[in-house]
Amino acid sequence: MGKVNKDQKLQIIELYKSGESATQIARQLQVSTPTVYQWLHRLGVVLRESPGCRLRHDAFDELTPEAAYWIGFLFADGSVGRDRRSGQISVRVSERDRKHLVKLRAFLSSNHTISAAPAGNYGGYRSKPSVRLMFTSERLAHQLLSLGRYEGPINDLLIQSRDFWRGVVDGDGSLGILATGYAYFGLVGSRRLLEAFLSFLKRSELGARMTIRADKTIFQIATAGHIAEKIVVLLYRNAAIALDRKAVSAAKIVAMSDAHLSAERFRLDQECARLAKIDAWYQDGASLQQIALRLGVSNVTILRWMEQAGIPRRERHGGRRCMASS
Repeated sequence: MGKVNKDQKLQIIELYKSGESATQIARQLQVSTPTVYQWLHRLGVVLRESPGCRLRHDAFDELTPEAAYWIGFLFADGSVGRDRRSGQISVRVSERDRKHLVKLRAFLSSNHTISAAPAGNYGGYRSKPSVRLMFTSERLAHQLLSLGRYEGPINDLLIQSRDFWRGVVDGDGSLGILATGYAYFGLVGSRRLLEAFLSFLKRSELGARMTIRADKTIFQIATAGHIAEKIVVLLYRNAAIALDRKAVSAAKIVAMSDAHLSAERFRLDQECARLAKIDAWYQDGASLQQIALRLGVSNVTILRWMEQAGIPRRERHGGRRCMASS
């Protein structure tokens, strides 16, 4: 955040409330326009809508898949005025993700400006150059708060929605493939949010044994390997909307999962074909030793495969085995 002294902070408030625009104030105080906006937000000043600004105030009234996604994204990266009468909503992302805010703005049928901010310290965290979309809507803010943005239970329809959770992960999650070749997945947030996410996984028959751990002022969960693959596939396969760079990483994990599945199916098909041969040879009178020699394994291995497949042994009569009568 730009350097502004105490007197300038008071001037920013007074000038803005008198009707001056952020750009006009920036010129007078010789600071950047983003700096003025940042201090207005920091000082709790409710921004007025610029003349001609458009916004779809009913965008979250119906929990469609697209609405659920953006609600999830705002749960992770958005800020909603706690005073429901203010209706101020803002979302800040890295400069490289600017296109994603353009998508959000299009969903809201908005023409609000996406402002840029230099690297700085926001809320106690060092930040790289970022961009922010800010708008005012009592209706949208009320809906986000009532759905559980900060407190109370998170709406159950949202908890069941993979689109909602993909939005949350796009905002505060991480995923990719480790150098070891295994997929990894992680998510940070409040304990109540992570507990709801684990509940979603359980409902999706994905019994992930992840522990919620404290991470500074927030909490985190993380996993790698098969479970991480399944989580990413559940959230991102054939997704209509996702953060571009995470969609690229997810596509690689989905492709890897499909390859693993194909390999497993091939192995099972080969195993079934092998067991069918063993059964046919054994029914024709071949001994375990003869079958073992044909397949290049031991007699014990053949016997184990037969037991696993439920192939009955022949009964002995006069020193020889014959098939058991049914």
